[in-house]
Amino acid sequence: MAKIAVAQMLPDPEDLKANLKQARALIKRAAKKGAQVVVLPEMAITGQDDEGRPAPNPIPGPATDELAQAARKANAWVIAGLPEANPEGKPFNSAVAINPDGEIADVYRKVFLYRCENDGYQPGNRACVLDLGFCRAGLTICYDYIFPEYIRKLAVAGAQLLLHPTAWQTNDVCRSWNYPARKVYRAQCRVRALENNIFVASANQADSCDDRGKLHMLGRSSIIAPWGEVLAEVRKGEGVAVADLDFAMIEGWSEEAAPYLKDYMEKTIPDL
Repeated sequence: MAKIAVAQMLPDPEDLKANLKQARALIKRAAKKGAQVVVLPEMAITGQDDEGRPAPNPIPGPATDELAQAARKANAWVIAGLPEANPEGKPFNSAVAINPDGEIADVYRKVFLYRCENDGYQPGNRACVLDLGFCRAGLTICYDYIFPEYIRKLAVAGAQLLLHPTAWQTNDVCRSWNYPARKVYRAQCRVRALENNIFVASANQADSCDDRGKLHMLGRSSIIAPWGEVLAEVRKGEGVAVADLDFAMIEGWSEEAAPYLKDYMEKTIPDL
C-alpha cells in the first residue's frame, strides 16, 4: 500500500520564483496527507507560453535544488516537469524524479513531441522505469501516453504505476473539430490503466487560458485504478489529490476479470 498524490497548479511562464514557491507548497500539502510520491505537471517549474518555449534550466541546477529540499522535507518522491538545458543543442522537455533523500534518481526526456514542440525541443531516446521501493513506475510526459505500444513497453518492463506529468489542453483548432478535450484526456488515462493492468497518476496544469484565449488548459488531474475507477482527482483550480494504492490488487483484478497484460505477454502475435 502506498499513498500517491497528483498536484495541479498553474505555473506562470514569467515567474520561476513564484512557480517554485507554489510547487513547494503543494508538495507540503501532499506530504501532510501522507503522500509518498507527489507528481507535478509538465512544465510545472516554468510554465509555457502559447509557443511552448520557456527558458531551459540545467539539471541539476537551482530549480532542482529547491525541489530536492522540498522532497527531503516531505520525505517523498517528487516528479516535476521542466525544460532542460542541452549544451549540445535544443533543450529537452524533461521530468526530474527526486527521491525522498533529495537525490536526483533519474531525468526522463519526453520521447514523443507534439506538433508545436518539434522545432523547439530535442526528443528523448530512452524509456524510464523507476524503482520506488514499493513498486516500479513508468515515467512519461503528456503526449507520450497517446501511444499504446510505448506504454505497453513500460508495463512489460514491470511498471505497475504510470507517472504522467502533463499540460493537456485544447485550442481553437481542436474546438473547430468538436474535440471533447476533457473527456478525451480522462478517457485516455482510463484506457491506459485498463489495457495494461496498471495504476495511472496524471498531473495536469490547472484550467486556464492564455492572454489571447488560444490555449486552454484543462485541469482534471487524477489517479486511476487498473479497473478504470477514478480514485482521486482535482477537477478545477489548484490543489492536491491523494489516493491509497494497493498494488497487490493488480493481480486479483487480472485473475478475476481482466488478464489483458498476461494474455498479451503469453500470446504470439501473428504476422500480417
